[in-house]
Amino acid sequence: MAGLAVTLNIAAQTLMNTQTELSTASNNISNATTTGYAVETAVQTENPSTQMVYGYLGAGASVTSISQKRDNFLEQQLMNATSSDSQYTSQASELSTIQSVASDSGSTGISQALGNFFDAWGTLSQNPTGVAEQSAVYSAGQNLASAIQTTYSQLDNINTQLTTQISDTATQANSLLSQIAQLNTGIVRGGTTPTSQPNDLIDQQYAALDSLSKLIPINFSKQSDGTFTVTATVNGSSETLVSEGTVNSTPIAATDSVGGGQLGGLQNAQTELTGYMGQLDNFASTLESQANTTSGFSVFSGTTASTISANSGYLSGQSATTLAPSAQAMSNLQDQAVSFSDLNNPSSTLQGYLNYIQQNIGTDAQTANINQSYYDSLKSELQSQQQSVSGVSMDEEMVHVIQFQQIYQAAAKVVTTTATLMNTVINMVQ
Repeated sequence: MAGLAVTLNIAAQTLMNTQTELSTASNNISNATTTGYAVETAVQTENPSTQMVYGYLGAGASVTSISQKRDNFLEQQLMNATSSDSQYTSQASELSTIQSVASDSGSTGISQALGNFFDAWGTLSQNPTGVAEQSAVYSAGQNLASAIQTTYSQLDNINTQLTTQISDTATQANSLLSQIAQLNTGIVRGGTTPTSQPNDLIDQQYAALDSLSKLIPINFSKQSDGTFTVTATVNGSSETLVSEGTVNSTPIAATDSVGGGQLGGLQNAQTELTGYMGQLDNFASTLESQANTTSGFSVFSGTTASTISANSGYLSGQSATTLAPSAQAMSNLQDQAVSFSDLNNPSSTLQGYLNYIQQNIGTDAQTANINQSYYDSLKSELQSQQQSVSGVSMDEEMVHVIQFQQIYQAAAKVVTTTATLMNTVINMVQ
């Protein structure tokens, strides 16, 4: 009779185990498309055997935990790729905008205005006292100064927008750090042992880490209590950003160097933009000094791209004898090499320096696009590997459901058979 009772208990435990396994499989199927969800498995452990006179009798098994399938090394590699992809995506996007604003093919933009300016001086050299020719010189100078100012102003607007984006990105990163700390607290409260953690909170934690990795590069480690410690390299030093339920008292600042992610990409784009704006200032300053010195007149005033302006009236009352050589010298200036302090070889024509600025923008944009394409492919490959480990396979889950159904039916049959045998024994002793 005791043996039948043990058999009945084992069968009853099997029914409960199978119900848990079916619920786990159902949950997997329900969350097959949920972002951040990792497939779960009901882990069974063999119960201690019972010693009988004839040996040890097995006591079945019990579900001891619901585990998730995750590879933390792979998760970290994916977050690293995500940070790099996000960095170059944001950088390439901003550089594309800059490239569009500063577009200067030679027939448009500042180059066109510069060419028209020198052409006007060339025409003036043929008829130095002509009213129409002098008016054309004034107009061409104004158009050139306006083109420089307009381009600089548009770049400055982008710079302002970048400053706002960088600040907003840092704020988002700090918000996610607070969220991760709060989830850590929830995990500790919800879990009684390392094997009984609230998996839904852990899924949320990985999703938050993934979102954070898009903004800044991070490293994470999962502790024995289920919480996550998050570190990052900030201004060249490794810092712990989150430990248990606590966030670093010094938040991520817009001026912090984090070395990647969207924040790093925006910062890099702003640094490069500042360089282009400095080069445009250098062009405006050189144009002003060379034009005034070569012509002998005050053609331009202002020594930066934002302040340069074309003067008027300086040709009035000048004789042909004075204007002709000045106009010719100005026309010849377009082909002369002048000094630019930021060039390795400081000699270049004014047009050549404009080409140099365009080349810098184009090279930086191309490099960002190439890197973005590489890391996007790497991220996709790692995502596929992650899904092969943590993703829900509908085929596998359906096989499990059928398997659990068969086990349940078999256990139910054991219960029915055991109950019949127990009734027979009871009737025999009455």
